[in-house]
Amino acid sequence: MEFIANIPEKGLYRIEIEHGRMASVQNLGPQDDEKPYISPGLIDIQLNGFAGIDFCDADLDPAKAPDILPALWETGVTTFCPTVITNSQEGLLKCFRALEKARRIDPRFAQCAPCYHLEGPYISPGGSRGAHNPQLMRLPDWDEFLELQQAAGGRIGIITLAPELPGALDFIRRAHEAGVVVAMGHTDATPEQIHQGAEAGAQLNTHLGNGCPQMIDRHRTPLWAQLAIESLAASMICDGFHLPPELVQVIHRVKGIERCVLITDAVHVAGLDPGRYRLVDLEIELLPTGQVVAADRHSMAGSAASMNRVVKVFVDYAGVPLADAIRAASFNPARLLGRYETCGEIVAGHPANLAIFRVGSHQLEVETTILNGEIVFERQASAVAGGDGRRS
Repeated sequence: MEFIANIPEKGLYRIEIEHGRMASVQNLGPQDDEKPYISPGLIDIQLNGFAGIDFCDADLDPAKAPDILPALWETGVTTFCPTVITNSQEGLLKCFRALEKARRIDPRFAQCAPCYHLEGPYISPGGSRGAHNPQLMRLPDWDEFLELQQAAGGRIGIITLAPELPGALDFIRRAHEAGVVVAMGHTDATPEQIHQGAEAGAQLNTHLGNGCPQMIDRHRTPLWAQLAIESLAASMICDGFHLPPELVQVIHRVKGIERCVLITDAVHVAGLDPGRYRLVDLEIELLPTGQVVAADRHSMAGSAASMNRVVKVFVDYAGVPLADAIRAASFNPARLLGRYETCGEIVAGHPANLAIFRVGSHQLEVETTILNGEIVFERQASAVAGGDGRRS
């Protein structure tokens, strides 16, 4: 099988696929504006749910969890981290056990979801709590986490916590040593506590610019510290609601593209009709505008965005080239996870997890999504393919 398409900022390429991998990547010359683009499949490291599938639902039917895949493939996503938010210990255990059962039921779900993201319950109950329930929050407990990790088959790859909590710094050190990516988020920390968290091993800021109080000190704020620490990557929800253009521009300019990671933070209402729903024990509302809010309007409650949308918003807000936005949605999260089997770049020998698309006015218009060398989504017979339209 081969495809001919533009690699952003590089030119026109022929990509040959054999046995689930890219066998060759050959430059054919300058970009051809008649051809679509090709990129690594998009990677979303913070996905609470999508198209009616809720990873935060302790009663999730494992057999239904893989139903999320076609909707994600349609957006160009080939890798994601199912994300579970603050809940009781029993609720979290049930969520991870359901995800593990889903992996056994559907090998493609297992391939697309190489690890999980635990957001909470070790976060601040203060003004930064967002849609998380303060009554279910608790102090970092390593033994409790190990119980969750066992239920998750050792696949909790990211944990978001607040570094100011008692015991958090020791927890960060242990998690880092265990190979878990530690992210700081939903935090009311002082700048000093943010620095201590980074020194203990934290590598990421979860949805920087969100998960913080509405009103903060103009100087002594965790936001400036998270921006200033060079080693910290920053994930961003570029859905048009969570961050204004100016803040996206500042984060990009301070962090540089190599430390920017695009996420959706989507919840299960993404792709559903406007209305009221539940997230764990919180009533939420999907507005006709596409924004997701707590029903009492005290905060937003995740998003209804897709990765092909946030890439385009990032291009528009930050004024970056398409290639940089794709990097923030593929190579950077792959590097952060340390799981290069997800395909972070188009290189011969890498897994053929790819997205073929054109750039629309509001999002990337995905034409074809390829997983492990198999076409799993195709909007129409693609003009970019060789041979009979798909295979040579």
